[in-house]
Amino acid sequence: MTASPFHRILVGWDASPAARAALAAAVALAGDRGGVLVRAVLVPSEHTETGGERTRDLGAQRAWAQERFDRAWQALPPFAGQLRLDWGTGTDIAADLVASAAEHGCDLIVLGRHGADSHLRARPLGDVVRRVIERAALPVLVVPAAAPPEDTG
Repeated sequence: MTASPFHRILVGWDASPAARAALAAAVALAGDRGGVLVRAVLVPSEHTETGGERTRDLGAQRAWAQERFDRAWQALPPFAGQLRLDWGTGTDIAADLVASAAEHGCDLIVLGRHGADSHLRARPLGDVVRRVIERAALPVLVVPAAAPPEDTG
């Protein structure tokens, strides 16, 4: 196997098919000696007004994202490199991803591009992806969502 030019890759995680495709691409690019940092940014709901509600909201998001990450990770081929799932909280997801990549010495950011059936129809790259590309001082790889498996039955 050829050594990858990327040694530490950050993946933006939102549990979507696009994020799963980004995770698979990052693992393939990292090779056996690379590291993959998966960053999930939890966004507090606008309707939360008390600390208790906000904590429950973020806890539910984290449990949901963790469960989907675990399933996505199990579906990938074995990975001998280093993997870490990291959590952030805030409303500026792009800024969080760029800051986390810099803080952890990443040399590539991999993000998934939501397909035409997503709520981001008017912005094919999506607002977060566009803002990460504008702000990042390192390469950004945008990966399309994997096509759903064909129904053969």
